[in-house]
Amino acid sequence: MSEQLIVIGWSHKNAPVKFRDKLFLSKDEIQCLVKEAVQPDFIQELTILSTCNRTEFYFISSDTGSLINWVKDKYNSILKRNIDFADGEPYTQQGSETIKHLFRVASGMESMMLGENQILSQVKTAHEHLLMSSGKTPLLNQLFRDAVSCGKAVRTDTDLCRGAVSISLAAVELAKRIYSSFQKQKILLVGAGESAELTAKHFQENGATQFVIVNRSEERGKRLAEKFSAEYAELSEIPELLKQVDIVVAATHSKEYLITINQVNQALSARQYKNLLMIDISTPRNIDTEIHKIQEVFLYDIDHLENVISENLEKRKGEIPTAELIIQEHSKKFMSWFKTLKVKPTISLLTQYYEKIRTEELQRYEHKASADEKDAMAKLSKGLVRKLLHYPITHLKGLADGQELDPQTIDTIWRLYRLEEMKDSEAKKSE
Repeated sequence: MSEQLIVIGWSHKNAPVKFRDKLFLSKDEIQCLVKEAVQPDFIQELTILSTCNRTEFYFISSDTGSLINWVKDKYNSILKRNIDFADGEPYTQQGSETIKHLFRVASGMESMMLGENQILSQVKTAHEHLLMSSGKTPLLNQLFRDAVSCGKAVRTDTDLCRGAVSISLAAVELAKRIYSSFQKQKILLVGAGESAELTAKHFQENGATQFVIVNRSEERGKRLAEKFSAEYAELSEIPELLKQVDIVVAATHSKEYLITINQVNQALSARQYKNLLMIDISTPRNIDTEIHKIQEVFLYDIDHLENVISENLEKRKGEIPTAELIIQEHSKKFMSWFKTLKVKPTISLLTQYYEKIRTEELQRYEHKASADEKDAMAKLSKGLVRKLLHYPITHLKGLADGQELDPQTIDTIWRLYRLEEMKDSEAKKSE
Protein backbone atom coordinates (compact mmCIF):
# COMPACT_ATOMS: atom_id res chain seq x y z
CA MET A 1 0.00 0.00 0.00
CA SER A 2 3.06 2.20 -0.18
CA GLU A 3 2.76 2.84 -3.93
CA GLN A 4 3.32 6.42 -5.05
CA LEU A 5 2.22 8.17 -8.21
CA ILE A 6 5.29 9.99 -9.50
CA VAL A 7 6.50 11.73 -12.65
CA ILE A 8 10.15 12.17 -13.61
CA GLY A 9 10.82 14.33 -16.63
CA TRP A 10 12.56 16.92 -18.72
CA SER A 11 10.91 19.64 -20.80
CA HIS A 12 11.69 22.95 -22.48
CA LYS A 13 11.45 24.48 -19.00
CA ASN A 14 14.44 22.68 -17.50
CA ALA A 15 16.49 21.31 -20.43
CA PRO A 16 17.81 22.84 -23.68
CA VAL A 17 16.91 21.30 -27.03
CA LYS A 18 20.37 19.70 -27.35
CA PHE A 19 19.77 17.70 -24.16
CA ARG A 20 16.14 16.92 -25.02
CA ASP A 21 17.31 15.48 -28.35
CA LYS A 22 19.23 12.81 -26.43
CA LEU A 23 16.21 11.91 -24.30
CA PHE A 24 13.58 11.51 -27.03
CA LEU A 25 12.14 7.98 -27.24
CA SER A 26 10.51 6.25 -30.19
CA LYS A 27 7.47 4.00 -29.81
CA ASP A 28 9.67 0.88 -29.90
CA GLU A 29 12.06 2.32 -27.30
CA ILE A 30 9.14 3.17 -25.02
CA GLN A 31 7.82 -0.38 -25.29
CA CYS A 32 11.30 -1.71 -24.54
CA LEU A 33 11.62 0.35 -21.35
CA VAL A 34 8.09 -0.52 -20.22
CA LYS A 35 8.99 -4.21 -20.52
CA GLU A 36 12.17 -3.58 -18.52
CA ALA A 37 10.11 -1.94 -15.79
CA VAL A 38 8.31 -5.18 -14.87
CA GLN A 39 11.55 -6.67 -13.55
CA PRO A 40 12.25 -4.56 -10.44
CA ASP A 41 9.55 -5.15 -7.83
CA PHE A 42 9.50 -1.49 -6.80
CA ILE A 43 7.85 -0.47 -10.11
CA GLN A 44 4.18 -1.43 -10.34
CA GLU A 45 3.25 0.56 -13.47
CA LEU A 46 5.00 2.73 -16.05
CA THR A 47 4.18 4.72 -19.15
CA ILE A 48 6.22 7.34 -21.00
CA LEU A 49 5.23 10.54 -22.77
CA SER A 50 7.91 11.64 -25.25
CA THR A 51 7.46 14.64 -27.57
CA CYS A 52 9.65 17.31 -29.13
CA ASN A 53 9.44 19.38 -25.96
CA ARG A 54 9.21 16.80 -23.16
CA THR A 55 10.09 13.28 -22.11
CA GLU A 56 8.27 12.20 -18.97
CA PHE A 57 8.16 8.89 -17.08
CA TYR A 58 4.95 8.23 -15.14
CA PHE A 59 5.31 5.60 -12.43
CA ILE A 60 3.29 3.81 -9.83
CA SER A 61 6.11 2.81 -7.52
CA SER A 62 6.75 1.57 -3.99
CA ASP A 63 10.27 3.04 -3.88
CA THR A 64 10.39 6.51 -5.41
CA GLY A 65 13.98 7.05 -4.31
CA SER A 66 15.29 4.48 -6.81
CA LEU A 67 13.38 5.71 -9.86
CA ILE A 68 15.67 8.50 -11.06
CA ASN A 69 18.68 6.18 -11.03
CA TRP A 70 16.61 3.52 -12.82
CA VAL A 71 15.70 5.95 -15.61
CA LYS A 72 19.27 7.19 -16.03
CA ASP A 73 20.65 3.65 -16.02
CA LYS A 74 18.22 2.42 -18.70
CA TYR A 75 19.11 5.28 -21.04
CA ASN A 76 22.76 4.27 -20.89
CA SER A 77 22.62 0.48 -20.38
CA ILE A 78 19.64 -0.47 -22.57
CA LEU A 79 19.44 2.38 -25.10
CA LYS A 80 23.22 3.00 -25.21
CA ARG A 81 22.77 6.79 -25.19
CA ASN A 82 25.83 7.56 -23.04
CA ILE A 83 24.14 10.65 -21.55
CA ASP A 84 25.86 12.81 -18.96
CA PHE A 85 22.91 13.61 -16.70
CA ALA A 86 24.94 16.20 -14.85
CA ASP A 87 23.95 18.44 -17.79
CA GLY A 88 20.26 18.15 -16.98
CA GLU A 89 18.65 16.89 -13.79
CA PRO A 90 14.96 15.99 -14.11
CA TYR A 91 12.03 17.49 -12.27
CA THR A 92 10.03 15.12 -10.06
CA GLN A 93 6.53 15.35 -8.63
CA GLN A 94 4.47 12.99 -6.49
CA GLY A 95 0.85 12.28 -5.67
CA SER A 96 -1.65 15.06 -6.37
CA GLU A 97 1.08 17.21 -7.96
CA THR A 98 1.69 14.50 -10.57
CA ILE A 99 -2.02 14.37 -11.37
CA LYS A 100 -2.29 18.14 -11.73
CA HIS A 101 0.89 18.24 -13.83
CA LEU A 102 -0.37 15.69 -16.38
CA PHE A 103 -3.78 17.38 -16.59
CA ARG A 104 -2.03 20.70 -17.25
CA VAL A 105 0.13 19.05 -19.90
CA ALA A 106 -2.92 17.55 -21.66
CA SER A 107 -4.66 20.93 -21.53
CA GLY A 108 -1.78 22.73 -23.22
CA MET A 109 -0.94 24.71 -20.08
CA GLU A 110 2.63 23.36 -19.86
CA SER A 111 3.42 23.64 -23.58
CA MET A 112 6.01 26.00 -25.03
CA MET A 113 3.10 27.60 -26.84
CA LEU A 114 0.24 28.05 -24.38
CA GLY A 115 -2.82 26.18 -25.58
CA GLU A 116 -0.97 23.97 -28.07
CA ASN A 117 -3.38 21.43 -29.57
CA GLN A 118 -0.91 18.77 -30.67
CA ILE A 119 -0.03 17.74 -27.12
CA LEU A 120 -3.51 16.30 -26.50
CA SER A 121 -3.09 13.78 -29.31
CA GLN A 122 0.34 12.91 -27.90
CA VAL A 123 -1.18 12.22 -24.47
CA LYS A 124 -3.81 10.08 -26.23
CA THR A 125 -1.01 8.14 -27.93
CA ALA A 126 0.67 7.51 -24.56
CA HIS A 127 -2.66 6.22 -23.28
CA GLU A 128 -2.97 3.93 -26.31
CA HIS A 129 0.50 2.53 -25.54
CA LEU A 130 -0.82 1.70 -22.07
CA LEU A 131 -3.84 -0.10 -23.46
CA MET A 132 -1.67 -2.12 -25.84
CA SER A 133 0.85 -3.13 -23.19
CA SER A 134 0.66 -6.66 -21.84
CA GLY A 135 1.00 -5.60 -18.20
CA LYS A 136 -1.78 -4.45 -15.89
CA THR A 137 -1.82 -0.67 -15.47
CA PRO A 138 -5.17 0.20 -13.87
CA LEU A 139 -4.03 3.38 -12.09
CA LEU A 140 -2.13 4.94 -14.98
CA ASN A 141 -4.84 3.85 -17.39
CA GLN A 142 -7.43 5.81 -15.41
CA LEU A 143 -5.04 8.74 -14.94
CA PHE A 144 -4.38 9.14 -18.67
CA ARG A 145 -8.04 8.59 -19.55
CA ASP A 146 -8.99 11.42 -17.18
CA ALA A 147 -6.14 13.60 -18.49
CA VAL A 148 -7.50 13.30 -22.04
CA SER A 149 -10.97 14.13 -20.73
CA CYS A 150 -9.58 17.20 -18.94
CA GLY A 151 -7.72 18.35 -22.06
CA LYS A 152 -10.90 18.08 -24.13
CA ALA A 153 -12.89 20.04 -21.54
CA VAL A 154 -10.38 22.92 -21.56
CA ARG A 155 -10.55 23.07 -25.34
CA THR A 156 -14.35 22.96 -25.36
CA ASP A 157 -15.10 25.35 -22.52
CA THR A 158 -12.40 27.99 -23.02
CA ASP A 159 -10.70 29.84 -25.89
CA LEU A 160 -7.26 28.82 -24.60
CA CYS A 161 -6.71 26.39 -27.48
CA ARG A 162 -9.00 27.92 -30.06
CA GLY A 163 -7.60 27.67 -33.58
CA ALA A 164 -4.44 25.98 -34.82
CA VAL A 165 -1.83 26.44 -32.12
CA SER A 166 1.37 24.41 -32.39
CA ILE A 167 5.10 24.49 -32.91
CA SER A 168 4.30 24.14 -36.62
CA LEU A 169 2.30 27.37 -36.55
CA ALA A 170 5.13 29.13 -34.72
CA ALA A 171 7.48 28.04 -37.52
CA VAL A 172 5.18 29.59 -40.12
CA GLU A 173 4.79 32.79 -38.11
CA LEU A 174 8.57 33.04 -37.89
CA ALA A 175 8.84 32.60 -41.65
CA LYS A 176 6.35 35.44 -42.13
CA ARG A 177 8.86 37.77 -40.53
CA ILE A 178 11.29 37.09 -43.37
CA TYR A 179 8.86 36.67 -46.28
CA SER A 180 5.86 38.99 -46.54
CA SER A 181 4.16 36.46 -48.82
CA PHE A 182 4.62 32.77 -49.58
CA GLN A 183 3.01 32.79 -53.02
CA LYS A 184 6.34 32.73 -54.86
CA GLN A 185 8.35 30.76 -52.31
CA LYS A 186 9.13 27.10 -52.83
CA ILE A 187 9.01 25.15 -49.56
CA LEU A 188 10.84 21.89 -48.85
CA LEU A 189 9.30 19.77 -46.09
CA VAL A 190 11.53 16.99 -44.79
CA GLY A 191 9.17 14.53 -43.12
CA ALA A 192 5.58 13.43 -43.58
CA GLY A 193 4.33 13.03 -40.02
CA GLU A 194 1.85 15.10 -38.05
CA SER A 195 4.20 18.04 -37.51
CA ALA A 196 5.12 18.21 -41.21
CA GLU A 197 1.46 18.04 -42.20
CA LEU A 198 0.50 20.79 -39.76
CA THR A 199 3.34 22.94 -41.09
CA ALA A 200 2.18 22.47 -44.68
CA LYS A 201 -1.39 23.28 -43.63
CA HIS A 202 -0.37 26.54 -41.94
CA PHE A 203 1.84 27.58 -44.88
CA GLN A 204 -1.03 26.84 -47.26
CA GLU A 205 -3.43 28.92 -45.15
CA ASN A 206 -0.94 31.77 -45.49
CA GLY A 207 -0.79 31.62 -49.28
CA ALA A 208 1.90 29.01 -50.03
CA THR A 209 1.28 26.83 -53.09
CA GLN A 210 4.68 25.31 -53.97
CA PHE A 211 5.72 22.35 -51.80
CA VAL A 212 8.22 19.53 -52.12
CA ILE A 213 7.82 16.61 -49.71
CA VAL A 214 10.80 14.44 -48.85
CA ASN A 215 10.34 11.39 -46.62
CA ARG A 216 12.06 8.10 -45.86
CA SER A 217 8.79 6.20 -46.40
CA GLU A 218 7.77 6.74 -50.01
CA GLU A 219 4.16 5.68 -49.44
CA ARG A 220 3.59 8.12 -46.60
CA GLY A 221 5.50 10.89 -48.34
CA LYS A 222 3.49 10.58 -51.55
CA ARG A 223 0.25 10.49 -49.57
CA LEU A 224 1.09 13.83 -47.94
CA ALA A 225 2.31 15.27 -51.25
CA GLU A 226 -0.99 14.37 -52.88
CA LYS A 227 -2.91 16.05 -50.06
CA PHE A 228 -1.15 19.38 -50.72
CA SER A 229 -0.69 19.04 -54.50
CA ALA A 230 3.05 18.90 -53.86
CA GLU A 231 6.03 17.26 -55.51
CA TYR A 232 7.51 14.18 -53.90
CA ALA A 233 11.26 13.50 -53.83
CA GLU A 234 13.65 10.97 -52.30
CA LEU A 235 15.98 11.78 -49.42
CA SER A 236 18.91 11.43 -51.81
CA GLU A 237 17.57 14.40 -53.80
CA ILE A 238 17.94 16.86 -50.90
CA PRO A 239 21.31 18.27 -52.13
CA GLU A 240 19.75 19.16 -55.50
CA LEU A 241 16.58 20.54 -53.91
CA LEU A 242 18.62 22.89 -51.72
CA LYS A 243 19.60 24.71 -54.90
CA GLN A 244 15.95 25.40 -55.75
CA VAL A 245 13.91 26.08 -52.63
CA ASP A 246 13.48 29.19 -50.47
CA ILE A 247 12.35 27.62 -47.20
CA VAL A 248 13.30 24.29 -45.61
CA VAL A 249 11.40 22.80 -42.67
CA ALA A 250 12.69 19.55 -41.13
CA ALA A 251 10.19 17.58 -39.05
CA THR A 252 11.26 13.96 -38.55
CA HIS A 253 12.64 11.76 -35.79
CA SER A 254 15.76 10.69 -37.66
CA LYS A 255 18.69 10.16 -35.33
CA GLU A 256 21.17 11.67 -37.81
CA TYR A 257 21.50 14.92 -39.73
CA LEU A 258 19.54 14.76 -42.99
CA ILE A 259 20.91 18.12 -44.15
CA THR A 260 24.62 18.79 -43.66
CA ILE A 261 26.74 21.92 -43.85
CA ASN A 262 28.58 20.51 -46.87
CA GLN A 263 25.32 20.07 -48.78
CA VAL A 264 24.31 23.67 -48.09
CA ASN A 265 27.73 25.06 -48.99
CA GLN A 266 27.67 23.17 -52.29
CA ALA A 267 24.17 24.50 -53.07
CA LEU A 268 25.03 28.17 -52.45
CA SER A 269 26.88 28.70 -55.72
CA ALA A 270 23.99 27.31 -57.77
CA ARG A 271 21.65 29.54 -55.75
CA GLN A 272 23.85 32.52 -56.57
CA TYR A 273 24.12 32.95 -52.80
CA LYS A 274 20.43 33.72 -52.46
CA ASN A 275 19.22 33.63 -48.83
CA LEU A 276 17.75 30.40 -47.47
CA LEU A 277 15.47 30.02 -44.45
CA MET A 278 15.81 26.73 -42.56
CA ILE A 279 13.61 25.74 -39.60
CA ASP A 280 14.32 22.54 -37.69
CA ILE A 281 11.39 21.33 -35.57
CA SER A 282 12.71 17.76 -35.48
CA THR A 283 13.52 15.72 -32.38
CA PRO A 284 16.42 15.09 -32.42
CA ARG A 285 17.50 17.87 -34.77
CA ASN A 286 17.89 16.91 -38.41
CA ILE A 287 19.72 19.98 -39.74
CA ASP A 288 23.43 20.31 -39.00
CA THR A 289 23.74 22.98 -36.31
CA GLU A 290 26.98 24.28 -37.88
CA ILE A 291 24.91 25.66 -40.78
CA HIS A 292 24.06 28.72 -38.66
CA LYS A 293 27.60 29.97 -39.42
CA ILE A 294 26.75 30.43 -43.10
CA GLN A 295 25.92 34.09 -43.73
CA GLU A 296 23.24 33.47 -46.36
CA VAL A 297 21.29 30.97 -44.23
CA PHE A 298 18.84 31.73 -41.43
CA LEU A 299 18.66 28.59 -39.25
CA TYR A 300 16.20 28.25 -36.39
CA ASP A 301 15.37 25.33 -34.11
CA ILE A 302 12.61 24.68 -31.55
CA ASP A 303 14.17 26.86 -28.86
CA HIS A 304 14.35 29.83 -31.25
CA LEU A 305 10.59 29.61 -31.64
CA GLU A 306 10.10 30.75 -28.05
CA ASN A 307 10.21 34.40 -29.15
CA VAL A 308 7.46 33.80 -31.69
CA ILE A 309 5.45 31.89 -29.11
CA SER A 310 5.76 34.55 -26.42
CA GLU A 311 3.98 37.05 -28.67
CA ASN A 312 0.99 34.73 -28.89
CA LEU A 313 0.74 34.28 -25.13
CA GLU A 314 -0.89 37.58 -24.19
CA LYS A 315 -4.16 36.98 -26.04
CA ARG A 316 -4.49 33.54 -24.43
CA LYS A 317 -3.56 34.49 -20.88
CA GLY A 318 -7.06 35.75 -20.19
CA GLU A 319 -8.32 32.15 -20.45
CA ILE A 320 -5.90 30.76 -17.87
CA PRO A 321 -8.11 31.23 -14.76
CA THR A 322 -11.02 29.34 -16.34
CA ALA A 323 -8.71 26.59 -17.58
CA GLU A 324 -7.15 26.26 -14.11
CA LEU A 325 -10.60 25.77 -12.56
CA ILE A 326 -11.37 22.98 -15.04
CA ILE A 327 -8.03 21.31 -14.31
CA GLN A 328 -8.62 21.62 -10.56
CA GLU A 329 -12.06 20.03 -10.85
CA HIS A 330 -10.81 17.10 -12.95
CA SER A 331 -7.85 16.62 -10.58
CA LYS A 332 -10.23 16.44 -7.60
CA LYS A 333 -12.36 13.84 -9.36
CA PHE A 334 -9.36 11.64 -10.04
CA MET A 335 -8.04 12.06 -6.50
CA SER A 336 -11.46 11.06 -5.15
CA TRP A 337 -11.38 7.90 -7.28
CA PHE A 338 -7.76 7.22 -6.36
CA LYS A 339 -8.34 7.70 -2.64
CA THR A 340 -11.46 5.54 -2.65
CA LEU A 341 -9.43 2.86 -4.40
CA LYS A 342 -7.00 2.92 -1.48
CA VAL A 343 -9.62 3.25 1.28
CA LYS A 344 -11.65 0.16 0.35
CA PRO A 345 -8.83 -2.41 0.72
CA THR A 346 -7.62 -0.59 3.84
CA ILE A 347 -11.02 -0.93 5.48
CA SER A 348 -11.27 -4.56 4.41
CA LEU A 349 -7.84 -5.51 5.75
CA LEU A 350 -8.29 -3.48 8.92
CA THR A 351 -11.53 -5.39 9.57
CA GLN A 352 -9.73 -8.68 8.91
CA TYR A 353 -6.95 -7.64 11.30
CA TYR A 354 -9.37 -7.11 14.20
CA GLU A 355 -11.36 -10.22 13.32
CA LYS A 356 -8.17 -12.28 13.37
CA ILE A 357 -7.30 -11.03 16.85
CA ARG A 358 -10.87 -11.66 18.03
CA THR A 359 -10.99 -15.26 16.83
CA GLU A 360 -7.49 -16.04 18.10
CA GLU A 361 -8.39 -14.78 21.57
CA LEU A 362 -11.64 -16.77 21.61
CA GLN A 363 -9.75 -19.92 20.64
CA ARG A 364 -7.51 -19.49 23.71
CA TYR A 365 -10.51 -19.93 26.02
CA GLU A 366 -12.54 -22.45 23.99
CA HIS A 367 -11.59 -25.41 26.18
CA LYS A 368 -12.39 -23.48 29.37
CA ALA A 369 -15.91 -22.30 28.49
CA SER A 370 -19.31 -23.90 28.08
CA ALA A 371 -21.35 -23.58 24.89
CA ASP A 372 -23.42 -20.73 26.36
CA GLU A 373 -20.31 -18.93 27.55
CA LYS A 374 -18.70 -19.30 24.10
CA ASP A 375 -21.78 -17.82 22.49
CA ALA A 376 -21.77 -14.92 24.93
CA MET A 377 -18.06 -14.24 24.39
CA ALA A 378 -18.54 -14.35 20.59
CA LYS A 379 -21.36 -11.79 20.76
CA LEU A 380 -19.42 -9.58 23.17
CA SER A 381 -16.22 -9.66 21.08
CA LYS A 382 -18.08 -8.94 17.83
CA GLY A 383 -19.73 -5.95 19.43
CA LEU A 384 -16.41 -4.65 20.74
CA VAL A 385 -14.73 -5.00 17.34
CA ARG A 386 -17.64 -3.31 15.60
CA LYS A 387 -17.47 -0.34 17.98
CA LEU A 388 -13.69 -0.13 17.83
CA LEU A 389 -13.83 0.01 14.02
CA HIS A 390 -16.81 2.35 13.72
CA TYR A 391 -15.01 5.68 14.01
CA PRO A 392 -11.86 4.73 12.03
CA ILE A 393 -13.94 3.36 9.13
CA THR A 394 -16.39 6.27 9.17
CA HIS A 395 -13.49 8.71 9.30
CA LEU A 396 -11.66 7.05 6.38
CA LYS A 397 -14.79 7.06 4.21
CA GLY A 398 -15.51 10.66 5.10
CA LEU A 399 -11.98 11.82 4.34
CA ALA A 400 -12.03 10.15 0.92
CA ASP A 401 -15.40 11.65 0.06
CA GLY A 402 -14.30 15.05 1.31
CA GLN A 403 -11.10 15.17 -0.75
CA GLU A 404 -8.99 15.56 2.39
CA LEU A 405 -7.32 12.16 2.57
CA ASP A 406 -3.57 12.31 2.16
CA PRO A 407 -2.09 9.05 0.76
CA GLN A 408 0.41 9.24 3.63
CA THR A 409 -2.48 8.69 6.05
CA ILE A 410 -3.22 5.38 4.37
CA ASP A 411 0.47 4.45 4.46
CA THR A 412 0.59 5.19 8.18
CA ILE A 413 -2.40 2.92 8.87
CA TRP A 414 -0.83 0.11 6.85
CA ARG A 415 2.42 0.44 8.75
CA LEU A 416 0.80 0.68 12.20
CA TYR A 417 -1.35 -2.42 11.71
CA ARG A 418 1.13 -4.24 9.42
CA LEU A 419 -1.60 -4.68 6.84
CA GLU A 420 0.88 -5.66 4.13
CA GLU A 421 1.51 -8.86 6.09
CA MET A 422 -2.24 -9.39 6.39
CA LYS A 423 -2.61 -8.92 2.64
CA ASP A 424 0.17 -11.42 1.88
CA SER A 425 -1.31 -13.92 4.32
CA GLU A 426 -4.75 -13.70 2.70
CA ALA A 427 -3.18 -14.08 -0.74
CA LYS A 428 -1.42 -17.30 0.33
CA LYS A 429 -4.67 -18.72 1.67
CA SER A 430 -6.39 -18.18 -1.66
CA GLU A 431 -3.60 -19.93 -3.63
